[in-house]
Amino acid sequence: MSLILQSRLVRMALILAALGVLGWLTPFAPLKFMVALASVVILAISMKVYIRRVAGLTVLSIVLFLVPMTVNLYSKVILGALESLSIWPYVSIGAEREPNETLTLQSNVSIAIHGSVEVTLVGGKSVELPAELKVKTEKDRLEISGGESSRKYIMKIGTDGLRTLFIDASSISLKGEGSMDELQIEGTAINVVASVQSKKLFIKGTGVNVDSILSGESLRIDGTGLNLKGTLSFDQVKIDGTGISMKLELSDCEQVFIDGTGINGEVKVAGTRDTKLVLSGTGGTVKLQNTIGDRLNVQSSNVKVTSEW
Repeated sequence: MSLILQSRLVRMALILAALGVLGWLTPFAPLKFMVALASVVILAISMKVYIRRVAGLTVLSIVLFLVPMTVNLYSKVILGALESLSIWPYVSIGAEREPNETLTLQSNVSIAIHGSVEVTLVGGKSVELPAELKVKTEKDRLEISGGESSRKYIMKIGTDGLRTLFIDASSISLKGEGSMDELQIEGTAINVVASVQSKKLFIKGTGVNVDSILSGESLRIDGTGLNLKGTLSFDQVKIDGTGISMKLELSDCEQVFIDGTGINGEVKVAGTRDTKLVLSGTGGTVKLQNTIGDRLNVQSSNVKVTSEW
């Protein structure tokens, strides 16, 4: 191999490495796509000596896109590693803001801030939060906003008399226990380790980790990489994701719809109600433990279902 060719390959590798880091660090999906496309074009141009046909470029593109798809399907592993190391690409380490102000709880609480937020549900009728955040009280509604993208804000929300709770931030952690009429969580990275009873519960994020006991009337979880553990007790459950890993107990659920590209894990169906479980995906395997006998109706499309584990 000539020195000129070696030099070109080194430059190409450095450029692709830089693009790879940029694609990983940015939480903005369209930019990720543009970076990936740029990588394909650069690699194709650099290797034009070897790739002379459209078919070659097509195969190369497919291979390059299989890598991020595989990473996406196993996102629970990546998210778990990042969480254990306390490293998130969009949150600076050591920038926590502890609560230093106490407000009276309103029946409706809305949290929409920049940066990361950790919310703990506790008993009582007060809200503890960092004083640097903006607060607006209007009738029976408390609105919390502001913040900086590089900081993590820690809050405690009382649930005595709480009806609705809305949380919107880049990274969200929900802990504790409580009950309410409606809970809505929207963010990029979401971690729920709690015991919550809510008539309506909605979780939407890019990476979603749930290890909780959740109950109510309706549950909707929507995300790219989903890692779900714990017990769900709802009339209706709808789960949508690209890569879904789960170890769930469905207790007294009437209808459960799980739709994803790759669906893998374990599901135990328990309780006294008739349960309909629908699995729809491109592939995957679900181990099923049925404790309700013929009261369970299972429908599966492209997902292999095996009995008991």
